[in-house]
Amino acid sequence: MDIRLLTGGDMKEAILLVDQTFRNDDRPSLAVSSPKLFSGSLGQAVGGYDEGRLVSFAGLVPSLIRIGDARLQVYSYGAVCTHPDFRGRGCASLILDYAKRHIAKAGASLLLVSGTRSLYTDAGCHPFGAFRRHTVSADRTEALAPCLSPGVQCRVADAADWFRLQELSASKSVHYEQSVWDLADLHAAAAVTSMQRMKQTTLIAERDGKAVAFCVLALLRDGVDYGARNSYVLEWAGRTEDVCSIVLHALANGLADKLDITVGWQEEEMERLLAGAGTSADECNSGTVHIVNPAALLEQLRPYWGRAADIEGDVPQVRVGEDGTYIIAIGSCKKVALNSAQLTALLFDKRPEELAPDREWLEAASDFLPIPFPYTKGLNYV
Repeated sequence: MDIRLLTGGDMKEAILLVDQTFRNDDRPSLAVSSPKLFSGSLGQAVGGYDEGRLVSFAGLVPSLIRIGDARLQVYSYGAVCTHPDFRGRGCASLILDYAKRHIAKAGASLLLVSGTRSLYTDAGCHPFGAFRRHTVSADRTEALAPCLSPGVQCRVADAADWFRLQELSASKSVHYEQSVWDLADLHAAAAVTSMQRMKQTTLIAERDGKAVAFCVLALLRDGVDYGARNSYVLEWAGRTEDVCSIVLHALANGLADKLDITVGWQEEEMERLLAGAGTSADECNSGTVHIVNPAALLEQLRPYWGRAADIEGDVPQVRVGEDGTYIIAIGSCKKVALNSAQLTALLFDKRPEELAPDREWLEAASDFLPIPFPYTKGLNYV
């Protein structure tokens, strides 16, 4: 099999293969809902060819994730498919191996994978992150009311709001970098909501005529069987009290009976406000992550650590041991050896004591870990 990056001329065949696999129904083509997967200008999609025919595909999309002052170079990986005649031959594994080599060459530190099946977990992709999904019901909103600041008006966003939305999005300490153009394209693509046959709408909260928060809502449509799924907040930004004002507005005006909102461990104020407003459940981030280059990841994180921990040089260091484990060093503390799953848990989860029981090491690590991260199943989902 010939495996290579696709060019602009290959994309028509790629879209046909992907849509036959994932969109052989009434939903829009993935070329509409996930256009960056097929971008000829980016030129990142990977294809497997048999005698000149595209038989396997995976989409790769590069992004920058802002964590404080740090900018992580990451790739998202999705829409992986193989023609039925070629399944069971290891095509997807070969594509993944090629993709990992490509993104390492590009200098990326992380690969974000939309899938969780053994194809990925066996290849060093692991669940990651500490999040909590809160469910706010229309009959429980009184718990939120005392937390809200007065004078906020909510409305549907319109075509004059792109500067406002981009400014609010960029104000979050942890977020995907998005230009005005990016944000408009991602809203229009509706990658997640089109996949789930949901309606997407964006509400803005204003105070004294100034935009102070927004929520992108994924809403259930009438006549569609969603099982146990609720409407939910796909993306949000702004002061937490004002975001909650939008949630209350949506519930009070009948846009949804319940709204789920997923909160990262670092979003402590939002967690505090939502704690008594409904039910909640702990979960990981969406999909899995592969740490492509641990040393590059730690180096890319240096600006975040320097500001957050007020430490200039003595940040965590990593090297690969002879047995393939990752040796983590912090200052003069005893080094810790971890496998890839343990390294992922150490960096992104909230229980390092399960991995490194040494008290001195844990105290040193607490200045740096865990690393906050945006929820990946938002506007930037691939």
